[in-house]
Amino acid sequence: MPIEHELRALAKTYSERLSKQIDARVAEMEEDDQSHFLIYRVLGVTTKEGKMIDIYQNKGRFLYKYAGSFLEEATKLCFKHKFPNSGEPARSQTP
Repeated sequence: MPIEHELRALAKTYSERLSKQIDARVAEMEEDDQSHFLIYRVLGVTTKEGKMIDIYQNKGRFLYKYAGSFLEEATKLCFKHKFPNSGEPARSQTP
């Protein structure tokens, strides 16, 4: 399979995983204690704005995590494509 197809498949996998992780966390957040919104309101942030801030903060956290993992795995794929024997243990030179 050409490296471009492997990278696209990897990107699709990571994108799907990220989307599921975000959806699950946003659903969990609906059940979380929301008393911190009182502090937000005292500081002039509406409940609606506070919810969006919390959602984007969580999305950002997952995005950075998945982006880093994706880049690491994509780099490994590229090296393996260019240097097929890379990553294999060195063979002993003694008979």
